[in-house]
Amino acid sequence: MLTLIAAARRRPGMTHRAFLHHLHHVHGPLSAANPLRIRRYVQNHVFDASFGTEGDSAHLTEFGRDSVTELRFDDMEALAATMSDPYVREVIAPDGARFSDLPSALALLTRTEVLVPPPASDGDAAPVKVLHFVHAAQGLSRDDVVGRWRAAHEQVLAEGNSPAKAVRGCAQHRQVPGDERALRHFGAEDEPPYAGVTALYYDSEDEALTHFPSYERALRERSDETGGFYDPSRSFVLYSREVTIF
Repeated sequence: MLTLIAAARRRPGMTHRAFLHHLHHVHGPLSAANPLRIRRYVQNHVFDASFGTEGDSAHLTEFGRDSVTELRFDDMEALAATMSDPYVREVIAPDGARFSDLPSALALLTRTEVLVPPPASDGDAAPVKVLHFVHAAQGLSRDDVVGRWRAAHEQVLAEGNSPAKAVRGCAQHRQVPGDERALRHFGAEDEPPYAGVTALYYDSEDEALTHFPSYERALRERSDETGGFYDPSRSFVLYSREVTIF
């Protein structure tokens, strides 16, 4: 499964609430009206965030994200066909420019592996999802980063301590080389320096805000033990509510 992930922020002069309203009630229905070859479309509406680590004297990454879009495809052919379709160029892309600050967009093409099946949506109660954007350490190959990242993540979950016990679902989205057209659709120009994104599900906002920092500290300790596979100071975390469009 391929997942195109795009972290976006609102255009200048727009409120967070207005951005999410347009994304959900205008942009979402436009996409649902003609899904093309998108297998699944999920919006993650951000309600809180953190950047870097507590020891950083300044933020080393661009921050201020309002949403994260996930578009899932069966394969690269489906992705390419969708992004080259006139409906995307003439309807979806122009609408995106009405509410999204395209120059600051971050887009990644990933392969997704579900490690713990996430909870099902309960009516209007959208699942709480924490998205950890993991910035790769310099000097390591993509395979080295991904291998060490997965091993560290699985060790943290296997420990059975309070951070792991609070997790209700988990998926890892690992970056793969992508279709440049797909990344440019969201405004991204270059291949991002991120190894991927971990998605962790929790029962409530309070559970997420309480337990995820402990998970992240444990992951950082595992990274230090292996010589550092990611850069915590350039990584960031988005706390969100998951909204399925189709």
